[in-house]
Amino acid sequence: MSLVPRSSVTVRFNGTRAAEGPLNIGQYNVLQWLRGESEHFFAAVAGELDVPAAAVVDDVAEALAILVERHEGLRTTYVDGVEPQQFVHATGDLVVEVYAIEAADPQLVDRAGLSRDLTRRLRAAGAYRTGELPVRAALAVLPSDASSSSACVVRAAVIGCSHLAVDYQAMEIIKREFADLIRDRTARPAGGPPIQPLDLVALERTPKALRHEESVLRYWKDGFSRMPQCLYPVPRVAAGNGSVAVEMTSTAAGMALRAVTARTRTSRASVVLAAIGAVLSHRTGTRELVLPTLSANRFEPHLRQHVGSLAQLALITLTISDTTFDRLVRQAWAAVIDASRHGRYDVDRQRAIAHRIEHERGVAFDCEPLFNNLVIESGPAAGRATASVPTPGELDAARRATRLRRQPMPVGTTLIRFDLYGTDGQLRLGCWSSDTGRISDDEVESLLVAVENLLIAAGSGDLDARGIRGSIPLSPVQRGPGWLLVDGCWVEVAEVQRLLDDGLASTGAKVFAAVNGLPLVAHLARTESVRTPEQAHAACMAALKAYPTAIAPQHYVIYERVPGDPDDPAAWIGACCQGSGRNFRTVDPGLC
Repeated sequence: MSLVPRSSVTVRFNGTRAAEGPLNIGQYNVLQWLRGESEHFFAAVAGELDVPAAAVVDDVAEALAILVERHEGLRTTYVDGVEPQQFVHATGDLVVEVYAIEAADPQLVDRAGLSRDLTRRLRAAGAYRTGELPVRAALAVLPSDASSSSACVVRAAVIGCSHLAVDYQAMEIIKREFADLIRDRTARPAGGPPIQPLDLVALERTPKALRHEESVLRYWKDGFSRMPQCLYPVPRVAAGNGSVAVEMTSTAAGMALRAVTARTRTSRASVVLAAIGAVLSHRTGTRELVLPTLSANRFEPHLRQHVGSLAQLALITLTISDTTFDRLVRQAWAAVIDASRHGRYDVDRQRAIAHRIEHERGVAFDCEPLFNNLVIESGPAAGRATASVPTPGELDAARRATRLRRQPMPVGTTLIRFDLYGTDGQLRLGCWSSDTGRISDDEVESLLVAVENLLIAAGSGDLDARGIRGSIPLSPVQRGPGWLLVDGCWVEVAEVQRLLDDGLASTGAKVFAAVNGLPLVAHLARTESVRTPEQAHAACMAALKAYPTAIAPQHYVIYERVPGDPDDPAAWIGACCQGSGRNFRTVDPGLC
């Protein structure tokens, strides 16, 4: 099977207004990220559109025109600068790519495969450019002798959008509204006329909104004060640092999810989050998990049907103690709600808080989501349904259909990540390791299987703490004497030494696990560029990102020279200055 390009189709749209203004909080958050990641996989959001069997290209074009006219974010262009601006266009054209299916029997070609091929073609166009509409679309049609593409029958359709225009929740809204519109052009959006991205700017600057933002920033300050350097502190098991993603599809876990959700009256995503938290805690030995996630930021009624980019990073805290699984699920549900209340903020101010606390604690935060929920739940799926309790035999039979699919992924900044893709009928859960030298392909699969196993065990009834541990087929990480727990972080002393070899190479720096009751003390010789603890700390912080199981030394002692036996702390004599290096004030190098 192949797709042969045909003449494209131009979709003309006529909106109700043209306008311009600054970016809203969500748009600015994405713009800040895109400035350095415009070619990142997640810089664009794609979705498969539900097209009826007899629909032709003109039908799809009409539905797309209504969508673009209805949602201003789909006809908005952006200009970056000191004060970035957005420009809403009242009228314009959207060019839709059209491809003819070339196969022995085009009617039998798998629609999902066609959609994947179309999505790859949209992504191949590269990053969305300044002044370009943030929407692209492509269609796969049955062969036709007609010179025009407009009457061709559509077998598959996909839409792609810049992350500046939509997030994943917005894409789900677009897909749902398109499915309604292509069947009935008069279909109206759920919840009445949507609020537009430009309208949010004024709402975000009211006194009430500004007071709330101060509360949100205090929430982040507290979270950053407790969040560890590494969220999955395990030793390196192999050389290299490849990346892999594994997606699990489990009918058995889907059955269990329905039962646990009904029993706890929460959400399926909260049940999955609780299971992931229990597995991570069991494996790493961490009792308090402070996890970055993404908040859809659509809890407020006027934002539920908003097509725009509202999602921002949020922090969830889970305390894994001697509790039951159902209580852990309810804790996860409450934590998600609490995080969502603190999910919209000025990203520049949030980053300033993060940088200050990183400097004070000697850590480098990985602020990519560890758990990313891409599922929209409502009604019965959100915990208001009843569900039959599956029998162990039913669960065992269903489990035989579980599938794990590996695929290569670009190396990311986060060591490990879970993506929840689906909960209807089946659990579709992905796990992504960006360093297979530390978290191997097999371990990624083992983590997913452990989550499935725990969910299946909880599907038949609540589990106590022993039952939770017994349902996780993984052993806790074995850490030898070369590991320390410092400031809530599991730290590998050898990794701290590698950090010093990199950041303070010219000083002959050596780290000692403890000196005079202080943990992680670095001894080093002064150089022209490193004469104070503050300068030593700055050099370590600049290199720290590459060493996930390290943190910066807690104390620096600077000497005139490196002794003959630098591995012996007693050999370092004649210190000229010392300190934590955390002081922001300017220090006179002459003191050393």
